[in-house]
Amino acid sequence: MVSAQGRNQRPQGLNVNDRPVVAATEEGFIGPKAGWFDDAEYRRQMLDDFGNRSKHDYYYGSYSSFHIHEEMLKDTVRTRTYQRAIMDNPNDFKDKIVLDIGAGTGILSIFAARAGAKHVYAIEYAEIAIFAQEIVKKNGLQDKITVIKGKMEEITLPVPQVDIIISEWMGYFLLYESMLDSVLWARDKYLAPNTGKMLPGRAQLYVAAIEDGNYKH
Repeated sequence: MVSAQGRNQRPQGLNVNDRPVVAATEEGFIGPKAGWFDDAEYRRQMLDDFGNRSKHDYYYGSYSSFHIHEEMLKDTVRTRTYQRAIMDNPNDFKDKIVLDIGAGTGILSIFAARAGAKHVYAIEYAEIAIFAQEIVKKNGLQDKITVIKGKMEEITLPVPQVDIIISEWMGYFLLYESMLDSVLWARDKYLAPNTGKMLPGRAQLYVAAIEDGNYKH
C-alpha cells in the first residue's frame, strides 16, 4: 500500500456520466522515423538470442517496448492515484523543480507540469524515452519538461538540486523492479535538504505466512 497525500481527495459534484464526449484530435507520432524505436527489432533481440545475456540489457530492454507501458497505464487504480496525489495538491508543485526517475512515457511528468511545476526533468534510459519526448511535445509541454535519456547514476542534471522527486519505482512484491536504489541515490545527491519532498515517500509491505503443500510437492 502506497501512501500519497491527496489520494482520497475527489472533485465534488462531478459525475463521470455527465462529461461530454469529445472527439480525439491526436495525430500520432510525427516527423521522420529515424531514431524511433523499432518494436520488431526489440522482439527479435529478445527472442532470437535470449540466452546470451551479455549482449543485451534485458532490464532496460523490456521497458523499451510500448506494450509494457500500455499495460502499466491501463492499471487505472495506480495511475489515477498518482494523478490525484500530484494534481490535487498544486500548492506542493507550484513553481517547483521536479525530478521524475524512470519516467517511461512521461505520464507523471505531465501531471507535475500541469500541477504548476516550474520545470520537470524526466529521466529514462530505455528507448521509450524517444516516444516520451514526442508525447511531451504533442501535449505542448516541451518548455516545461526536459526528457533526458540515460541512467540516473550516470547523467548530470542541469540544476544543482530539485524540490520534488517523483517515481513509480514499485513492482511486484513492492521491490521487484529494482529501482529503489536509483531513487535513493538521486535523493541523496539532488533533493533539496530539509525542504525537499518525495512522492511516494512511504510504503507499507504486508506479509503473511501460508502453507501450500501442493506447490511444494
